Amino acid sequence: MKTFSKLGTAAMMALLTVLPANVACVRAQKQQVIQQSIKTLYPTKDWAISDFVVTAPEFGAKAVPGFDNRAAFQAAIDAAYKNGGGVVYIPAGNYEFRSTQVGVKNVRVRRGRSEENKKFHFEFVLRLHPGVQLRGDWADPASNDGKVLGTILEVRVGKDAPNHDGSVESWWNDGQAGNALRTTYTSIADRFIEMNAGTGVTNLSIWYPEQDIKDVKPYPWTLFQTQGDCATIEHVTLVNAYNGFNSAPSELHYVLDSYMTALNKGIEVHVCTDIGRIENVRISPEYWAKSGLPGAPSLADVTAYTKANGTGYQMHRSDWEYVSDLLVSGYKTGVWIGREPGFADAPNAQLYEVHVDGCGNGLYVEDVNPYGILISNSSFAAGEGDNAVYFYKDFSTSVQFNGVDFNGPIVSDGRDGVISFESCTFNEYPDYALKINSGNVLLSQCDFKKSTGHVYLGADTYTLKSVNSGYKSKLQIDNHSTAADVEVITGKKYTFAPIPKNIKTNIAVHPKPASDNVLKADLARATGYNNNRPTRDVSAELQSALDAVKAAGGGTLYLPAGRYLVDQPIKVPAGVELRGSWDVQHHTQSGGTALFTNYDGGATGESGASLIQLEAGAGIRGITLAQLNIASDGFTAANPRKTPFMIQGQGPKVYIINVTIAVGDKGIDLASYDTSGHYVDYLGGVPLRAGIWVGGGAEGGFIRNMQLNPHYGSRLPEGGQGYPRVSMMRFVQSNCSALKFADVKNQTIFNNFVYGSVYGIHFLKDAITGKYPGKMTVIGHGSDGCTYSLFVEDADKDTKIVAINSELVNTQIPNEPVRSYVLMGDKVNTDKVHPNAKLVLYNSAFWGSPVFGAIINNGIVSFQQANFTRSGQGVDVRGGKAHVYTSYFAQRMGRAATGDDGYAKLGEQGKSIELTNNYYVSGFRFSKAGTGLIYGSDKK
Repeated sequence: MKTFSKLGTAAMMALLTVLPANVACVRAQKQQVIQQSIKTLYPTKDWAISDFVVTAPEFGAKAVPGFDNRAAFQAAIDAAYKNGGGVVYIPAGNYEFRSTQVGVKNVRVRRGRSEENKKFHFEFVLRLHPGVQLRGDWADPASNDGKVLGTILEVRVGKDAPNHDGSVESWWNDGQAGNALRTTYTSIADRFIEMNAGTGVTNLSIWYPEQDIKDVKPYPWTLFQTQGDCATIEHVTLVNAYNGFNSAPSELHYVLDSYMTALNKGIEVHVCTDIGRIENVRISPEYWAKSGLPGAPSLADVTAYTKANGTGYQMHRSDWEYVSDLLVSGYKTGVWIGREPGFADAPNAQLYEVHVDGCGNGLYVEDVNPYGILISNSSFAAGEGDNAVYFYKDFSTSVQFNGVDFNGPIVSDGRDGVISFESCTFNEYPDYALKINSGNVLLSQCDFKKSTGHVYLGADTYTLKSVNSGYKSKLQIDNHSTAADVEVITGKKYTFAPIPKNIKTNIAVHPKPASDNVLKADLARATGYNNNRPTRDVSAELQSALDAVKAAGGGTLYLPAGRYLVDQPIKVPAGVELRGSWDVQHHTQSGGTALFTNYDGGATGESGASLIQLEAGAGIRGITLAQLNIASDGFTAANPRKTPFMIQGQGPKVYIINVTIAVGDKGIDLASYDTSGHYVDYLGGVPLRAGIWVGGGAEGGFIRNMQLNPHYGSRLPEGGQGYPRVSMMRFVQSNCSALKFADVKNQTIFNNFVYGSVYGIHFLKDAITGKYPGKMTVIGHGSDGCTYSLFVEDADKDTKIVAINSELVNTQIPNEPVRSYVLMGDKVNTDKVHPNAKLVLYNSAFWGSPVFGAIINNGIVSFQQANFTRSGQGVDVRGGKAHVYTSYFAQRMGRAATGDDGYAKLGEQGKSIELTNNYYVSGFRFSKAGTGLIYGSDKK
C-alpha cells in the first residue's frame, strides 16, 4: 500500500480516501492513504474504479449456480443512481438471472384518424437508470483463442417469450421534419438489460446457457436502448443472443470493441438522429462455437442456422450513422439498410472498413434517403450462389463505393438513382459482376479480374458511364436496354490517385496513468435530483489533491458524482488523471460528475489561463464542464461571456476522454503548446466560439468522435441539477469555428461531427510556429448546419488535405447570405493559399441549402466521387483549379445553362475545371467566363 504524508491539514480534512468494499482504505487525520484501482484478471484500457460492487454485503450478488442475481444487481444499480450515477462493478464469475420485472410503455396508438394513449406491459431483468454503467472483468476473445472468460451474465429467463420482439402501430411526431406526424411502430418488446439515457454496459459477456442450436428458441433483446441520448456498449461479448442490441428512437448510441453471435439479429437501429456510431464490432457464428462454454455447438452448426436466418447489422432510419471497422460473417444478410417500418424514411450513413463475407446478401439495400450511403475501403464477399450486394426495387437515390473489393455479383432492381464505383475491384462472380436491371451506374478506374461478364444492363437501365474500367481497361457489356446512354472511355489523361488505404483510426495503446494509484476526493459538492448549485469553491483543495497524487508517483484522482464549484484554474500534473463517474461518453442530460465554474480569465479575460491545464502525460476523463455565467450578469445568449479555453494541453501525450462541455465559450486548446501524441476521444458539448483547436507543431495526435451540438446546453438532467439552460444555436452558427488544424503532422482526425458553426472544420496557418498545414487525412467528418462546412484558409505548396467519407451540410442561416460546402481560400486568387495546395475529397455527400456547391479561390480541389443532393449555383471556380470525378448532381435545373443554372462555373480568373464521368440529372450544364479551361470526358 502506497502512502504519502506531505499534505496540508486543510486538504487532509477535505479528502476522503475510502473506496468501496473491494478496496480496503484508511482515513487518517495526518496521513492520507492512496489505494490501488480494482484488480482485474484481464487487461483493461483504463483503471477500473467503482463505488458500487455487486458482491458487496449491502447488495449480495453471488457467482454461484442456482442463485438469482436480479435483485442484487438491481439494488446496486439503484444505489448508484441514487448517488447521482457511477460504475457498478461485477467481479469475474458466472452470475445467473432467473426472474424478471414488469415495465410499462405509454404509446400513442392510432384509432382511425384519432389517437389514444395506451399502456403496454413488457418484461425486463435489469434497468439501467441515467448515469449508471455496468462494468465487469472482460477477456478479449481474440486474445484468448475465442474463449469467453471473466464476468459472465447467464440469462436463464425469457426462453420462447411471446413478446421477444413485440411492437405496436403508433403515431410519432418527427422533430427532424417540422414535427410531421408519422405512422410508425413502437417497440414494446421484452429485454434483458434496459438502457436508458446516459448508460453503459462494458467489459462483460452475456450467455444464454439454455439455448440449443438444434432447437433454437427466441429470447428478448439482450441490450435495449429505450430513448434519450447516449447508450454505450464497449468490450462486450454476446455469446449466443437471439437478438443483440436494439436502439429505439434515440440518439448517440455507441457500440465499440465488441463481439457477438446473434442467432436472429445482431444490431438493429431505428430512428437515430445525430449521431449513432458502430466501431470495431465483430458479428460471427464463431463467438459461440469457440467460447469454450458448456454446450457450445460446432461452428458448422451455428453457421448453418445464422446463414439461414440471421442478419448482422440492420439499419432503418438513422441520420448520419457512422459505421467503421465492422466485420460480419456467416449470415443470411450481412448489412441491411432500409426504411423505417410504417413510413418511407430511410437512412443516410457512411461506412468505413466494413468487411462482410459468407453471407446470402453481403449488403442488402432496400432504400436510402437522398443524402446517400458512402462506403469506403471495405469488402463484400458472397458465398456460392449469393450476392455481394443487392438493391431492392425501392432504391432510387445514391450509394457510392470507393476502394471496395467485391467477391460475388452486385444485383440491382432499384427503380432509379445512381450507384457509383471508384477504384473498386470485382473478383469472383458467376455470370456478371454487375447485373443492373434498372437505374444508373458510374464506373471510374475499376478493375475486373475476369475478361468477360463485367456488366449486364437490363431493359430499364438508363445510364452506364465508365472511365478506365474493365479487365485491363476493357469493359465487356451485355446491353439489353434500348434506351440506355452507354459511354465507355479510356485514356491516361483520366487517371487519378486512388483512395488511400491502411489508415490508422485509433491509438495503439489507450492512454492511462502508468500507476494504478487512486485517491478518492470527498470535496464539497451539490448532490441530488434537484436544481441546487455548489456554493463552495474547491479549487485549492482539488489542486492539493492532484499534487498529492503526483507526489505518490502518479495515478488517478477520482471525483464521485456531484456538482463541484471550481472558480480558479487547476493544473493536472504529469502522470495524473482527473476522473469523474463516467467510463463512457455521456450527455449533459445524464448528470454524473460535473465541474461548474464562473471563472472567466480574470483581468486578462479570454486570453487568460485555461480552467483545466494538462501537463505532459496528464489526462481528464469522465467529467462534464459547465460555465455557469455564460449568459448572466449582463451577458445573454446573443452576446455570451468570453472566457479562455476550458481545457489546455501544455505538453506531449495529454489526453481528454469522455468529457462533455454542457456550455462553454471555448473547448480544448491544443494549439498553444506542442502536444505531440495528444489523444481526444469523445468530446461532446456546445462550445460557443471554439471547439478543438490544434497546432503548435504537434505530431501523431488523435481527435476522434467529437460531437458538438447546441442541444447539450438545453437538455438538462433530472431536476435541472443547477445547470444553466441556454439555447445557443443562432450564436454558434454565426460565431463558432468548431475544429481548427494548423501546424500538425501525422494527425488522425476520425468520425467527428459538428452541428451549427460558421466553419465546421478549418485549416489555417499556425499562430505559434508560423507554419502551414501539411499532409493530413480526415476520415468520416460531418459538418451540419454550417455556413462553410470545410474551410481551407491558409495553405502552402506542401499542403495536402485528404478527406474520406465527408458529409458536409449547409443550413439557411439568418445573416449568412453566402454558404458553401467547401471554401478554398477567402478571396479570389488569395496569396494565403498556394496555387499548388491540394484538397482531395474522396466519397462525399453534400446537401442542405447552399448558395454555392463549392467556392474555390485558389489551389487545387478534387472531388473524387460526391453526391451533390443540392449544388446551389454549382462548383464555382473563381481562382485555382478543380477536378470533379464520379459525382452525382441530383438537383434539377429549371432553365438553360446560363448564369446561375450550371452545375459548375468557371470564373474570369479561374484556371480550369475538369468534369469527368459524372451524372447530371438535368444534363451537363456549366457556365464560363474568361480564358480558363473546362475539360474532361463530360465535355463533348
